[in-house]
Amino acid sequence: MPRFSLLLGLVFTVVLTASAARAQTGRVVGTVAEYGTQMMLPGAHVLLEGTDYGAATGDDGQFVLEGIEPGTYVLVATSVGFEPAREALVVRPGEIVAVVLVLHETAIDVGEVVVTARETLTGLGVLDIAGSAHYIGPEVLERFATNDVTRALREVPGVNIQEEDGYGLRPNIGLRGTGVERSSKITLMEDGVLMAPAPYAAPSAYYFPTIGRMDGVEVRTGSSQIKYGPYTTGGALNLLAARIPTELSLRANATLGPNGQRTLHARAGDTIDNVGGFNLGFVVEGYLDNVDGFKSLRGPAGDLVEDYNTGFDKGDLFGRIRLSTGSGASVYQSLTLTAGYTDEISNETYLGLTEEDFANAPYVRYSGSQVDEMDAEHLALRARHVAVFSDRIDLTTTVYRNTFSRNWYKLDKVSDGLEDDPEGDGLTDSRFGIASILAAPTAFAGELVLIQGNGTDGGTLYVKANNRDYTSQGVQSVAGVRVGDEGGVNALVEVGLRVHADEMDRFQWVDGYAMEDGVMTLVSEGAPGTDSNRLEQADAVATFAQAEVNLGRFTVTPGVRYEHITLRRQDYGKNDPERTGAELSIRENTVDVVIPGVGLLFDATDELSLFGGIHRGFAPPDSRSETKPEASVNMEAGVRYGTETLAVQGVGFFNAYSNLLGSDLAAAGAGGSADQFNGGEVDVMGAELALTADLARTANLAGWTLPVRFAYTFTDAHFKNSFESEIEGWGSVEEGDALPYLARHQMALSVGVEHGPISLNLASNYVSAMRTEAGQGDIPESTGTDARFVLDASAEWAFRTGLALFGRVHNLTNATYVVARRPAGLRPGLPRTVAVGVRARL
Repeated sequence: MPRFSLLLGLVFTVVLTASAARAQTGRVVGTVAEYGTQMMLPGAHVLLEGTDYGAATGDDGQFVLEGIEPGTYVLVATSVGFEPAREALVVRPGEIVAVVLVLHETAIDVGEVVVTARETLTGLGVLDIAGSAHYIGPEVLERFATNDVTRALREVPGVNIQEEDGYGLRPNIGLRGTGVERSSKITLMEDGVLMAPAPYAAPSAYYFPTIGRMDGVEVRTGSSQIKYGPYTTGGALNLLAARIPTELSLRANATLGPNGQRTLHARAGDTIDNVGGFNLGFVVEGYLDNVDGFKSLRGPAGDLVEDYNTGFDKGDLFGRIRLSTGSGASVYQSLTLTAGYTDEISNETYLGLTEEDFANAPYVRYSGSQVDEMDAEHLALRARHVAVFSDRIDLTTTVYRNTFSRNWYKLDKVSDGLEDDPEGDGLTDSRFGIASILAAPTAFAGELVLIQGNGTDGGTLYVKANNRDYTSQGVQSVAGVRVGDEGGVNALVEVGLRVHADEMDRFQWVDGYAMEDGVMTLVSEGAPGTDSNRLEQADAVATFAQAEVNLGRFTVTPGVRYEHITLRRQDYGKNDPERTGAELSIRENTVDVVIPGVGLLFDATDELSLFGGIHRGFAPPDSRSETKPEASVNMEAGVRYGTETLAVQGVGFFNAYSNLLGSDLAAAGAGGSADQFNGGEVDVMGAELALTADLARTANLAGWTLPVRFAYTFTDAHFKNSFESEIEGWGSVEEGDALPYLARHQMALSVGVEHGPISLNLASNYVSAMRTEAGQGDIPESTGTDARFVLDASAEWAFRTGLALFGRVHNLTNATYVVARRPAGLRPGLPRTVAVGVRARL
């Protein structure tokens, strides 16, 4: 592991250097806790009033302020959703002042991220938002030590998931029935910045940040999500990357599992006070994830090919540095620079199995996928400036640029070289897509034989180089103004602006291969740019205004968003790879949309609250002028109940689409043009229930923790009109047909036991069968996925301070099930996978 060794050496060098530079002066240490529950509050801001001495609490609610000049100060602690707390103190040279600050809950939010909220003991803790919101914090993410974001999101109600590769490399996520195809219908962010490769022009998330290096995941599906955009129907998903710690922090994890699994994770950070009059904080991180894969390549005689890797090798490097104003500054300011780099080589394919072959051997791959490989690189750069002019006015501005290059080289079409007519359309010797072949193996018997590894005279496998470069860049700014009195009527008013541009450059080609005795041989090499040769571009200006008005027990959240979007395609054609413009065609579509919304929260008692909201749903169209934007009216109503030991939330929602958009994506088993098509009116309704509890606190069991988490989602989605769809997954649609790939029932239940250095956790997940094509009535076996019940387990033993051994089992019962019939053929879920590891903290 040369890359990891180099990274770890760099981390230790930087940390030791930073530690040696610390000034040994007065210190203030303490914790920030919630009033009533005494629960520690991570991410709270602590500041010595009138100075630049500040910090954020860690995961345990603790903070440290160092290098403080002797004197009398007022310590102020603030956290989203809580009233500020103040305490006077005296700092003397060489002494440590210890304090505990207790915050009272209120209804406040911030504009830059989706939901900056505390993590409760059981993993969900957003109780003060005028709409549905959920948060998964670092303890819960660490508890199951998963690198698969779809597993992490199972316990969040309202999240729709379609598995694909078993590892969550390119997840398919939707919210409240939006559709799941490559997570293209929800707003995806990292640290409040759009993270899809080209969010407007080509939103399919072929890149997704590594969940194993994240500190938290935030999900918002209520009416106040409109300030994030551009996708406002289902909601927003925000991943929280590594925080800068307030003191020296060093951590490392190493995990080993079956199929050559090796996961290494190292992170270090520190904050140094009074460096040239400024405070300097940093965090650096490396994450390597490698596995040989749980599938085997099958030869023409049914034998397995030895030493063939069907897994992936993925590495992340991440770092950020923050410089904040020094002592005596009249305006607190900070500048944070963030950089992240991801490199991936995965031997993944779109080629699944026929029904018969899946029943006999679900974890094999055909010989026709042996050269399939995804080669991808992602670079993210961000600069964020924060200015706090007073306790009532602040301004946050972020400049960002993301670049993503990928070439997914994979089998696309097959010709058996025979003069036959499998589709009965009068055409012979055609190239047929792999989805069509696996869906009708009898009709395409010659092509299937070739895919399985038996050569035919003149038969050719066509492998497409899906070569694309993406750029996403812009600047966004959010100003917050607090008006009114803390004890009376008050409001947080936010105004934001984002200027954004993104682009996808498709420059693809097709190579031809012959098959003989299970081995593919290149016989025709395509020229780059001779298959797809075009630019998809988007320019967008978005602005929003939103207020959270506190009226005693009522909180009203009105808001409005405006988007001006220009989408264009420049198609140079397959005959002009030099892009001279000889055959250039240009199309353009401009959209202006106003997106209003309002939410209401009523605190009936200290434990019980009611909330509801209504807002306009929107998703951008493509560059064709005849394609309408996706439009809907979305409503929700819910109730929350929370005590020191129990939190319950129930929500009903209804999304009325006047126009649902569908995309021609190869990932969805369609043609791959990425064009969008009007789907007309659709009604989506559902219900969500979330419950978290600590049974040990209920039973007054000192020293024990017994966390229980339960989530249930019901979703019902139907077309309201009949039409012939241009998308294969929809097919011929009749009024009343249910949408495909939306489970009607989803349920997750997890229980844990924690006592002293030992913790045990068991998580269960049920997903009902899903249609793979639009339809009504019972789901035919040939066009559906399997209902499934999957158990995961984990355990940890902290055998000494800062060191722990852990283990996990995914799919404890080794259930075998179909997760999808797309992109092409049947695909299995991850089989039983056991992993063990060691975790170190300093």
